[in-house]
Amino acid sequence: MRGNVIAFDPDTNTGAISGHDGKRYDFVAADWHDRRHPAHGDVVDFVPADQRATQVYLIEQEYVQPSLGEFLFSIRGRISRSQLWLKWVVPVVVVYVVLWLIARIGDATDSSAISVIASILTVLFALFTIWPGIAINVKRAHDRDWSGWFILLLLVPILSIWPLIELLFLRGTIGSNRFGPDPVPRV
Repeated sequence: MRGNVIAFDPDTNTGAISGHDGKRYDFVAADWHDRRHPAHGDVVDFVPADQRATQVYLIEQEYVQPSLGEFLFSIRGRISRSQLWLKWVVPVVVVYVVLWLIARIGDATDSSAISVIASILTVLFALFTIWPGIAINVKRAHDRDWSGWFILLLLVPILSIWPLIELLFLRGTIGSNRFGPDPVPRV
């Protein structure tokens, strides 16, 4: 049977599940079969025995790709390295390179108007990418099971190398974590 964890007390190692049949079932930690502690709202599969749940297994939530708006503006959830690179880093770098080339063409043709327009567009683009950059890095930190505050380390000289490596190159937590389901499909 399926249900949702409604409570778990780590001091007594006991918890309760609201079964999808509308009944409440108590369980003990010995019946919990997952590497992490039960949390309120976890969807579980269990075997009911009177008012007790045995053989309680966590059911992994399925990852839902964020919409473009959620990807750019929401700080909730997780994104994978491939999403970061293919939907953010590469497009942003391409836009900056194109704007830089336009400015250089303006310089080479002695057209100050083109150079000024390219510079203004570069500044506007930089301003418009501030919040999406923060939101995307927070979701990437969530994938590594870090709080969003972790990205503040990017502001600390020398120490900023650590979050750069974590966010850009290391795989996220395998399986669900406290921020949501794993964005990398299991094969």
